Amino acid sequence: MILAGDIGATNSRLALLDENLSVVAQDVYKSQEYQSFNDIVRQFLDTYNYPITTACFGLPGPIREGKCKLTNVPWEVVDATVLSEVTNSPVALLNDVESNAYGLETLRDDELVTLNEGSKIAGGNRAVVAVGTSVGEAILVEVAGNIHALGTEGGHADFGPFDELQWELIRYTQKQYKRVSYEVILGGQGLVQIYDFLRDSGLGESPKSLLEEMETGDKAALINKAAQEGSCQISVKAMEMFISILAAECGNAAVKYFSTGGIYIGGGMAPKILNSLRDPSFVENFVNKDKMREFLTDIPVYVILNEDTSLQGAAWYAKRLISRH
Repeated sequence: MILAGDIGATNSRLALLDENLSVVAQDVYKSQEYQSFNDIVRQFLDTYNYPITTACFGLPGPIREGKCKLTNVPWEVVDATVLSEVTNSPVALLNDVESNAYGLETLRDDELVTLNEGSKIAGGNRAVVAVGTSVGEAILVEVAGNIHALGTEGGHADFGPFDELQWELIRYTQKQYKRVSYEVILGGQGLVQIYDFLRDSGLGESPKSLLEEMETGDKAALINKAAQEGSCQISVKAMEMFISILAAECGNAAVKYFSTGGIYIGGGMAPKILNSLRDPSFVENFVNKDKMREFLTDIPVYVILNEDTSLQGAAWYAKRLISRH
C-alpha cells in the first residue's frame, strides 16, 4: 500500500492508495493542532492498519538531504529517516509544489480550465504557480522521456510593482514587512493586504454589512465573495489588483522556466477565484512583457480544479519509486 500526503499550514491530507493509485482511505487533519507531523502519521496508521510499501509527502518548505523545516508550521524538522521508522517503509519528501507538479501527470482534461489557449509544445517545460496559504512554484521537465519535477522557492522572490498604484501598495506593505515578496502579496492574506491598502488610501468604500462580517469571518473569503457579487467597490478593485499581480508573476514563471508546455495555476485559492481569472485582463497582464509578448502569447495557461493534485502527485512519485526497485 502507498501512503501519500499533502501537508499544508492549515490542513494535512493523508491517503492510502493501491498500486493503481485508487484511494483506499483518506483523512484530513488540522496541522496546527498537532505537535509534529510524526504524530499525524502515527494517528493515521493507527486508524488504518495497513502495511506500507512506500510513502511520499509533499511539504511546504525546501527539502534538503531528506529533511524539511516547514515555512508556515511551527513543527520541528520533518525527517525522512524518522518517518521511515514510523511507517516501517522507505519515505520520500517533496516540496509541496513539486508534488503538485508531479500531480499534473494524474489530471483529467475536465480538471483543467484554459485561460490562454496558446500553442503547447509536447515535452516542453511545465510550471506550476500555486496560490493558497502561501505561494509556491515548481517546474516539470521531460528528459529522454522521463519526467522530473524541480521544486523552487519562487514565491519568496521580491515583488516587482508594475505601476504607480502597485508602488504605493509596496510602500504601504513595507510598514508591516521590511521585505515584500510575492508570497506577502499573493499568499493567503494577500487579498486582505491589498484590500486594507485600498481602504486606508481612501480609494473606495465598503458596505457596513461587509465590515461587520469581517469582524468575525474569513476576510479573504468575504472580500472574494463581495468582489464576485460586485457589492463592494474596494473588494472589486482589490481582486482586480490581485489578479493583475498574479498574472504578471505567472508571466515571470513562464519566461524564467521557459514553460512552453504551459503554466498551471494551482493551490486551494485558484478554483475559488476562477471567475476573476477568466477576465480578459488576466491574459493581458500575463503577456505584457515587451519583447516577450509574442513568446508568452503562445504559452498555454490553465487553472487546476482538483485540490488533491499535490496528494496525487506524491502518490504518483511513490509508485514510480516502487517500479524502479
